[in-house]
Amino acid sequence: MRRPEDWFAPDNDRLAHIQQVIRTAQAIEARRSFAGRLIAAATYHDIGYAPSLATTGFHPVDGAETARKDGFHGAIVDAVLHHSGARGLASRSRPDLMHMYGSDCRMTETALSRALTFCDNRSGPRGESLSLAARIADIRVRHAGNAAILDTTEAYLPVFVAIDAEFAPLLD
Repeated sequence: MRRPEDWFAPDNDRLAHIQQVIRTAQAIEARRSFAGRLIAAATYHDIGYAPSLATTGFHPVDGAETARKDGFHGAIVDAVLHHSGARGLASRSRPDLMHMYGSDCRMTETALSRALTFCDNRSGPRGESLSLAARIADIRVRHAGNAAILDTTEAYLPVFVAIDAEFAPLLD
């Protein structure tokens, strides 16, 4: 399994975010076993941002492809590909990649996929632990000029709220 530290500088915000997603995944795994699959998915979820791994320029696809090349298959690759509404974002910003996603968003199909989205939505852009409300507020500010991200976030907000309600009790 790749280590995010091998692909990002130690002071890189993306690395800090990935590390926080992994910590949240570890906390969830301590209360609900995913047999290490949630930690693996958390490790790969944003690794596609690494310049040396970015082949399409769309991080969920590049992360999923990297996970596949590293020997992961099935649920882990699918969770990385679909995390946090990625299919919706691809439909708005990268229609050329829609063949990777199929006809439906699979973000909610498995507990693993929902848990990865929860961990991502509870981790800020600089590695801070956030509530879902704070994460959504941050996205709205940071991406104020990006209609594709804002529209996707709003479209998936009810799903994010339901996912948060499912997994937040595991952090208490």
